[in-house]
Amino acid sequence: MVRGMDLPALVVLGLWSLFAIAVLLRLGRRGAETFDARLTPRDRRLLGATALYLGAPAAVLGSQLLGLAALRLAGGRLGGFETWVYWAELTPAEPLSPTRGAIVAAVPSLALVTLVASLGAWTWWRPGRGAANLLRLELARIVGVLALGVHPMISVLARRGDHHVLRESLNALRPPAGEAALLGYACVAALAAFLWRRGHRLRALATPLHDAAREATARLAADPGDADAARLLGAARLACDHPGAIAAIEQAASLAPDDPRVELLHGQALLRGGEPESASAHLRRAGQLFEAQEAGDASLLFEIELALTAARIALGDAEGAVLTAEAARATDPGDPRGLLLLVDALVAMGRTNEARGQLERARGGAEGAFRREIERRLKALASRR
Repeated sequence: MVRGMDLPALVVLGLWSLFAIAVLLRLGRRGAETFDARLTPRDRRLLGATALYLGAPAAVLGSQLLGLAALRLAGGRLGGFETWVYWAELTPAEPLSPTRGAIVAAVPSLALVTLVASLGAWTWWRPGRGAANLLRLELARIVGVLALGVHPMISVLARRGDHHVLRESLNALRPPAGEAALLGYACVAALAAFLWRRGHRLRALATPLHDAAREATARLAADPGDADAARLLGAARLACDHPGAIAAIEQAASLAPDDPRVELLHGQALLRGGEPESASAHLRRAGQLFEAQEAGDASLLFEIELALTAARIALGDAEGAVLTAEAARATDPGDPRGLLLLVDALVAMGRTNEARGQLERARGGAEGAFRREIERRLKALASRR
């Protein structure tokens, strides 16, 4: 007879059911809007909830069904099943041989790890809209945390579940094969965490920038002479650190050679690519084109001045960087980036006392991340004494 679940597990299952039903209702109301070409913060929250309360439990249950299939193929019978929604355990009715026990225990974890890798590869090679990509990657992230972190820790510490059975079965075959298998699994988990942290281009596919790039690409396919679409494509690719950013910006420059916005993008791309001298030339020209306009947008001038300040710091022209940073602050005194670049320029000139004074004056009215950055820089300046 199959052993049932105890009361605590049923309570957890009931609470999860309430959240899952709430997510389903929200999807029913906003499903089409959520998966359109405009990924909003509200969409991101709903897609995250979908992955957490619907996708991940379904993945865990599916992996256990594969484990049950492996158990049946190994000639065993199900003796008990217990689930805590995000973790589950199958218990054979009779003990299996070490070889069969290891195979059955390994199937659910291998299934989840394969799912994580498949979702990442699917998103990378066949990206869709930002919302669809976000759902895939969020599901991969949650399932990865469960399969590579939560499940093995619970199983080993509680001495029950798939990873515990796998270790004991392998140790029965050849000690210490079980410990070696868990160590290898930990290495896979560390590699997955490293790749996720380095995967900024993959995560960029789940942002509004990706949708903007898709829309601009479609516009260029319909009209290769659409200069605005080429500029938007270049801006989106640059923000995503896409290797095709320079090509898109150069296409935009050929279509609109006197657009200061394109020159700004070109300078920013070259600066990011480690070519501050070429970047400075494009940024100076962007400023000249801006000044030639009858009515320019002050926010564009501010971005030009910021980028030119960074280029001059990279070139070692600290004095010029200070002048440009001060101009940027005059253009938009409320944007903290102007202050931070001015501090960098002052430090590059050796005027650390002035830099410290700038930070201390700004600290009083600063909040959140800006205040934390000011505190960090003040500590760094204090350590230079």
